[in-house]
Amino acid sequence: MEVALGLVLPIFGVIGFGYAAARSKLLGPTAIDGLDTYVFTFAMPALLFRNLAHTEFPSTLPWGLWLSYYGAMLAVWAAGSLVAFFLLRRPSSDSVMLGFGCGQGNTIMLGLPIILTGFGPEAGTPVFLILAFHGIILFTIATFLLELTRVREGVAQPSFQAILKEGLVNTAKNPVIIGIAGGVIYGQLGVPLPAVVDGSLEMVARSAIPCALFVLGGMLTRYSIRRSVGAASLTSFFKLVAHPALVFVLAQFVFGLEPLWVAAATILAGMPTGVYSSILANRYQAAPGAASSAVVLSTAASLVTLTVLLGFFLSPS
Repeated sequence: MEVALGLVLPIFGVIGFGYAAARSKLLGPTAIDGLDTYVFTFAMPALLFRNLAHTEFPSTLPWGLWLSYYGAMLAVWAAGSLVAFFLLRRPSSDSVMLGFGCGQGNTIMLGLPIILTGFGPEAGTPVFLILAFHGIILFTIATFLLELTRVREGVAQPSFQAILKEGLVNTAKNPVIIGIAGGVIYGQLGVPLPAVVDGSLEMVARSAIPCALFVLGGMLTRYSIRRSVGAASLTSFFKLVAHPALVFVLAQFVFGLEPLWVAAATILAGMPTGVYSSILANRYQAAPGAASSAVVLSTAASLVTLTVLLGFFLSPS
């Protein structure tokens, strides 16, 4: 547990610095947004591209990894939505959004830093394989369901083809996905990166993790924990406990993945609800208060849950 705390506390310390800088107004919203743009447009794609260009991938498609992670994600999404609809008596659109928060985690800003720091570059392979399809699966399904619930409220719905096309286009334009795809393609060529290019990418990549954590802290000042705490607690439980537990069972006992892949997939599933949940909730006006509260509540609670998860996987066997 001491090893886990030694890993988690510095990471949350950087998040705390970002929070303090934004809360004290030493850095205003424009500065935080600019740093966020740098992280997602340059630093994180550079990190992903460089790591993947040097990574040897498995010869067969990792169906066990994908089914473990995404099967669990869709299961907790469905369970969270059903609980919100039948027990909390939330409208259908709110229920979809609350379920979305149960499965959509902060994989880039928090997941990558924790897993790469704790388990080294080798853990990047299963994480990158999951992230390659993370956005398109989550956001296409969420958009389709949210548009579907709006039809029931008398609002016109775009066709499924239009929603899928939008999801594919947005995914293809995402710098993180471009970094992943570019790194995979270049790595398969078997050509070493030129020294100048590799050195430049390494310098930029080193800034990705601390900057992402700092930005996360700054962005947390924009969300409130006061609204719909009950619904936010439901989302946080499914995201921090049910999702990683189900991934672990599937990866370990159903598909028998190697230990490093089990650890990486489980810890990635244990990330708190991502800020995009609140953004999407505000866009559709579907439980925006609960989504905002879930981001803050789950991030705060993850200090404990991630310490437990990391302690479990990092402890000597």
